[in-house]
Amino acid sequence: MTPDALRDEIEIETAPESEVRRMLRHALTRSVEELGASAVGEVVFGWRDRSIGCAVTRGDQRLWLRVVWSRAEWARGHWWTGNRDAGEIRSVAKPTVLEVSERGEGPTVVRAELMTLAAGVPVSPTPELRAAPVVDDAWWSDLRHSLQMVSRTSTTRTAVDPVGVRRRIAVFFGREVRTDVRRWRASHGDLHWNNLHAAPFSIVDWEAWGSAPRGYDAAFLLCHSLAIPEVAEEIARRFRHDLETYDGVVSQLYVLTKLLTRADGGEHPELVAPIHRHADRLLGRPSLTRPLTQGVTP
Repeated sequence: MTPDALRDEIEIETAPESEVRRMLRHALTRSVEELGASAVGEVVFGWRDRSIGCAVTRGDQRLWLRVVWSRAEWARGHWWTGNRDAGEIRSVAKPTVLEVSERGEGPTVVRAELMTLAAGVPVSPTPELRAAPVVDDAWWSDLRHSLQMVSRTSTTRTAVDPVGVRRRIAVFFGREVRTDVRRWRASHGDLHWNNLHAAPFSIVDWEAWGSAPRGYDAAFLLCHSLAIPEVAEEIARRFRHDLETYDGVVSQLYVLTKLLTRADGGEHPELVAPIHRHADRLLGRPSLTRPLTQGVTP
């Protein structure tokens, strides 16, 4: 199962006192003890309570401990090892996984990942942007350089399923839209604003990284910025070399289907109208309906 499919299909109770949260707190406490570390600061729960994390100290090191759970039948494959596998990526400011342990918990598996503490602080408390970010030109340059370095990484990992791209875009926007991606490149796969840090720059949460259509990371960030038009326009300008290609447009449409799916579940309702406006602009491009040998930006 790909990261995309997993993230869209998991449905669990996420109330503050849920059984899942109690299980995660217990697993975190046990992992801290087993590692000979001490927890410091507040714990942070991941999206839909799939994970829990906190800063820890061990000796004179300040690190980050992440504990993630999954049903046993899904606890394998690329998405399960993404953070550790990201060690293959060079010249990008990101955490490095130092130790990993796994333990069965009945029908589930719990995985503990001890990693270096990411530099900086999240640009936004939420994946989608709700206010203009406090970043400068140097930050944007760091982001561009990082995405270039990721795209040059050779990998057999998959972030986006080609069949899923065709199916989702056909369901949401019509079968006449062409979705035969021509260029696939290594990508972060979940590049939203809460996974980007500033002061200094870094990128976290590499669980989903792998091959995706050209421009996918820039498309992901742009679509999570549609509620703040000036920022979406800035991303479109800074990454136009990728976003204005045929594959870049397909990437944007695919990300919009993911955002609409989550909006149907109650997330980010403020993005629904901007998503449809952006989709209308993209669908008006002739290259989406012509044969791929015509009108496709190389």
